[in-house]
Amino acid sequence: MVTHQMIHLSIFMEARKGMFVMNVKLSTALAILCLATSVFGAKKNAEPTRWVQEPTTFLGIKLDEKLIYQMKQCPADYTVPAEICYQRPFQGYYPLFAVPSLGLHGYTAGVLTHDSLIREIVLNTKIDDYDAVVALLTQKYGRPQSQKTEMVKTKVGATFQNEKSYWEGKEVQIILRKYSDNIDTSSISVINKPVAVEALRDEHGKVNENASKL
Repeated sequence: MVTHQMIHLSIFMEARKGMFVMNVKLSTALAILCLATSVFGAKKNAEPTRWVQEPTTFLGIKLDEKLIYQMKQCPADYTVPAEICYQRPFQGYYPLFAVPSLGLHGYTAGVLTHDSLIREIVLNTKIDDYDAVVALLTQKYGRPQSQKTEMVKTKVGATFQNEKSYWEGKEVQIILRKYSDNIDTSSISVINKPVAVEALRDEHGKVNENASKL
């Protein structure tokens, strides 16, 4: 039976998909650009600090395997399945449903893909859970290699200080943002670096191709 809650969830997810995909792609692009700048500016003889706890999975999802090979699509009638599943994709973004409990006050998750490969896994959590999220990530992956703060301005002109924490590995980068696209949510981005770089390269090529037609 389709409940009002399931219907509201469906409508909410459909409304958020387009905006969320754009935000994810932008955040990934900025993260990779920061990574490239960091590498370019480093000394050639400097040895990067090895991230011992660098993950190969997140939420039980293998980062080096296609998502559709790892889990089933969610039931069309919105019944709650026994295990995690993906909903109908939109522009390469797969919302996840029936995600595992992390001891938080609820969260949403999704997977952004490129050529069916996992490019990024994103979690959005409530800001009230930020300290709990920091504790979870630190327990699982160790302390972040770097942190920074920046001033962010909202659409109505209000400013606040955002905090970002970075875990950097050979294949994976994790970014924790205290504030996501609003002051009510935090976000975790688990970036599959080789796929993300390839995706940005393809996107840049398409921009150049379209620009040449002007």
